[in-house]
Amino acid sequence: MARLSRLSMLNQIHYVRLYGSNELSLMPQLEDLDVIFGLFSKVSLIYQVDISGYVILPEHINLLLSPRRSTEDLSKFVQSFSRLYSRYFNDTYSRTGTIWHGRFRSSIIQGNERRTDALLYMEWLPELLKIQDAETYPWSSYFHHAGLRNDYFMNPAKEYWNLGNTPFERQKHYREIFQMGYSQKSSKEIEKHLKMGWPWADRSFLIENHIAPERISPLRGRGRPKNSKNH
Repeated sequence: MARLSRLSMLNQIHYVRLYGSNELSLMPQLEDLDVIFGLFSKVSLIYQVDISGYVILPEHINLLLSPRRSTEDLSKFVQSFSRLYSRYFNDTYSRTGTIWHGRFRSSIIQGNERRTDALLYMEWLPELLKIQDAETYPWSSYFHHAGLRNDYFMNPAKEYWNLGNTPFERQKHYREIFQMGYSQKSSKEIEKHLKMGWPWADRSFLIENHIAPERISPLRGRGRPKNSKNH
């Protein structure tokens, strides 16, 4: 079966994951983080792609991205960042070859609740993967949303701006929401849709935007349903 072309939409948030090579860790040093932030800023300006969330983990980098100019700019953003950071990484650590593994994965995230769940899940990943407590992990957008650091390349989603009228109110409210944890149900949905490249969205949204059936999560598994038996 031919591989489907990547699905992207203007002004919609996409959950994007770039996998690192099995031979190395993407966990940055402080100087690496400065380079990554600089590249995030540079590439987002070139391709007019907003960054509303991120986490950098040893095995992969996760981003919430919204293309504003062209649907093709999502892939161009990822390709440009990947190429520039790979060049820096190899030069800095005296190595050759790619630092990435396979194609990046992406899923459109539609709806206020889904976008908030995706952001919370992303920022909780360091703790879920037993790397470090999520609230003290410095390589994620939680530090920006909680007011612990100003990540100059960030453009938070409207759901974040609606948390308060001032930065202090938004940061305080977000810390309170974050401490409540993440949705386990939503995390499973995110991983399923990300793996398949399906948009995580309302049926009405999918129909309205003429999303092809093969790109939509099936309502149930293939084959005939199993008969239920009472014993």
